[in-house]
Amino acid sequence: MDRNDAKQVLQALRPSDLDTTQPLFAQALAMVESDPELRIWWAAQQDFDRKVAAKLDLISVPADLRANILATNKIEPFTLRPFFPFWLAAAAVVAVLCAVSTSFHAEYLASQHISTDAFHDATLNNFLQNNQPDLAMISTDHDKVRAWLKERHAPMGHMPEKMADIPTVGCQKYVVQGHDVSLVCFTMADGKIAHLFIVRRDAMQEPPLRSAPDVRMIGNWATASWSDEHMSYMLATQDSLDSLRQLL
Repeated sequence: MDRNDAKQVLQALRPSDLDTTQPLFAQALAMVESDPELRIWWAAQQDFDRKVAAKLDLISVPADLRANILATNKIEPFTLRPFFPFWLAAAAVVAVLCAVSTSFHAEYLASQHISTDAFHDATLNNFLQNNQPDLAMISTDHDKVRAWLKERHAPMGHMPEKMADIPTVGCQKYVVQGHDVSLVCFTMADGKIAHLFIVRRDAMQEPPLRSAPDVRMIGNWATASWSDEHMSYMLATQDSLDSLRQLL
């Protein structure tokens, strides 16, 4: 079972059904514990299900509903016309329901703010696993990197001035809880790699301060986080904190 298979299985579970012994569900839930990206998706999925259930609980069933249904006219048999076969009607209904569900779920995720812990988990533990991120575009040219991100409507902000002369390695565009995240990698003087993540400031639940970068160690990563008027940034490297500060 891969990550996509696990998502298909988990979508059938609701918060009240987690105490299950069925092997397929148990295997998918076990993957949640070992896969950071799947864990973030699963948390958002469960939150979505709880909010939908809470809204449905607010709808009261009229006391006379059964009597009104029985009092209505009997349903007349309906014969499908030969030129619109049953399977085509069913396929159309399924297609519409899938489109509505996908759109609603995407809008829901995009409306959720990313917590600081979720952002660190998604970036440092997932994107930078083994310090070898999957880059979609490789280039040492800053202008080519910016052009690639711009074409894909990825978040673009203002890089630290001292990094303007540092050659890039490449870039990528990710999605975290429905929000686009840009990643630009740089080659430092000692050969280490610095990774700059950019996300819209209003996507963060608690965006970093705008006054000065927050420099700290997160696990074995030296990180600096800050914001400007529109974007939030995190610069991460497995080099020392002193080397990181020199980039800023």
